Amino acid sequence: MEKEPEDRDTPDFRQTQRFDYLMARYLAREASGAEKEELRWLAENGFGKQFQNWIDEQYTLDTGMESIPDQVQAEMLDNILGAAPAKPKSFQFRWSWAAAAILLLGPVWWFTYRNAPVAGKIARTEVHSENSDQLNFKGKQYLNLPDGSTVLMNEGSELSYSPGMFAKGIRTVNLKGEAYFDVAHNPKSVFQVRAGEILTRVLGTAFNVRALPGEVKVTVTRGLVEVGGNDGVFTKLKPDEQVTVDVKRDQFKMTRIDAEHELAWRNNFLVFDNIKLEEARELIEDHYGTELTFTEPEILKCRITASFLNAEDLPTVLKVLSAMTGATYSIDGKKATLTGGSCT
Repeated sequence: MEKEPEDRDTPDFRQTQRFDYLMARYLAREASGAEKEELRWLAENGFGKQFQNWIDEQYTLDTGMESIPDQVQAEMLDNILGAAPAKPKSFQFRWSWAAAAILLLGPVWWFTYRNAPVAGKIARTEVHSENSDQLNFKGKQYLNLPDGSTVLMNEGSELSYSPGMFAKGIRTVNLKGEAYFDVAHNPKSVFQVRAGEILTRVLGTAFNVRALPGEVKVTVTRGLVEVGGNDGVFTKLKPDEQVTVDVKRDQFKMTRIDAEHELAWRNNFLVFDNIKLEEARELIEDHYGTELTFTEPEILKCRITASFLNAEDLPTVLKVLSAMTGATYSIDGKKATLTGGSCT
């Protein structure tokens, strides 16, 4: 039997940022069905302790009581995040704890899951092999892949990959629709995007793939990208170059374009990828045309990871940032203020 990767239970900083962001989205009642499923996967793959700490902290704040017993915490993970128990469980001795947890946390956790849009949920397919599981994402998503690469998915897109294969250095994702990739450089492991019969290969760069029935279009903003098919490489692309592949005719066309203008669809999304809150403030001010101030200057040094892809309004963004930092917010016309908070 193959040995598990040694760092499975020691999540890296980017994953920790993502986990904290998803938990904050839960507590702010803003998590989508897809984000709930992503959180569940993280909780089952190295973030179990962090999940329990968040639950314990919220439960203590709401009840003034001690932390939830381990059995109840495990049961809540199943119920709150939507997994069906593997076998019937007895609630005879745990009912009072579970009932209290659901009643107190239900408005934040249980109710929001029951009312999550089905279309936004991640469909997760278990693969019973050494390749671990296969994760599938649909719709607008901002993903942090296991290797540190990021993906910004456009409306109506689908993407899948195997975390087990990534752990072995095989960086391959499958795409339908459109997504923008910012790939972490790794000279020992080629990053591959499969869009039907078309394969895009890179070591570390930033590019966009738009895969439609019969046509695949690849646009590069940074680095060098190789695009090919089953019979070999079509071409290599540099920044501000684009290739359009006619899949049925097995033909392609190269053009010079303004990549930033071509990929303007990304401007509708607000993404903070492990940046200081000071940088996030500038993005928020530009995006919403508002002035954002902080009463605690030190909080501007906090690093955050968050994404807002569904035309969220300013109060929603501030609510999530407040949950992540322990601050409170207020809005007065074109001015907004975050009061208090810290990086821990």
